[in-house]
Amino acid sequence: MFSILNEIGKNSPLRTTGVAVASIGFAAMIYILVAITGYLSFGNAVSGNIVGMYGPSMTSTVAKAAIVVLVMFSYPLQVHPCRASVDAILKWRPCKRVESPNSSPARAAPLLPQGKLTSQARGDGMGETRFAAITTAIIVLSYIVAMTVSSLEKVLAYVGSTGSTSISFILPGLFYYKISSPESPHHRRLMKENDDDHWDASDDDDDEGLLGGSVKGSNWRKNLLRRLSLALAIYGFVVMVTCLTTNTLFLTAH
Repeated sequence: MFSILNEIGKNSPLRTTGVAVASIGFAAMIYILVAITGYLSFGNAVSGNIVGMYGPSMTSTVAKAAIVVLVMFSYPLQVHPCRASVDAILKWRPCKRVESPNSSPARAAPLLPQGKLTSQARGDGMGETRFAAITTAIIVLSYIVAMTVSSLEKVLAYVGSTGSTSISFILPGLFYYKISSPESPHHRRLMKENDDDHWDASDDDDDEGLLGGSVKGSNWRKNLLRRLSLALAIYGFVVMVTCLTTNTLFLTAH
């Protein structure tokens, strides 16, 4: 979503939602088409890599070449966020901040510290040595996995068990639960921006309504959403453990 927001010229909520729905819907249609044609061709004997089950032909050769091109061009795109994430994890330190509970940060304050980069640092704030070390480690580990694991089915099974559940359930729930916390500086900043945007357009009647029963309703809704987000993250952990256990037992038995 961050990449989509950065690339869209006018990243309004409507356009962002439209791009996300269109891309996910198109991918879902392709997945459903491949799944239906695979079961129609092989029935219950279908394997994890359906392209390898078809005999030598022009169509299967084109499909295999498309997979090669996909892996070749998608690998650098996957390494870039992976390297940035590893660097952020290595740089992370617990931050102790002492702020007044009634104070809110300035609206113009940046979310990230704006430090001056030295001449030896890259544009993303990562030194050349650190950049090379993290990139080399990622490539070496990827090469070891590629040379030792011969079944694409196993890779997709474990990637789906961990990555899909994390992206779909665990991380969104944890992110919302963390950001929506009243003690979070990001939450106070968002609330301040929301108040600033609607302050000029509000009149005395609206102020009375906001200070009246709507505040209780808003607080009740926020508390409910926080509990639901935490429940979503817990559900994701349960799904991840269940899928990992099932895949391990299935792959061991076969």
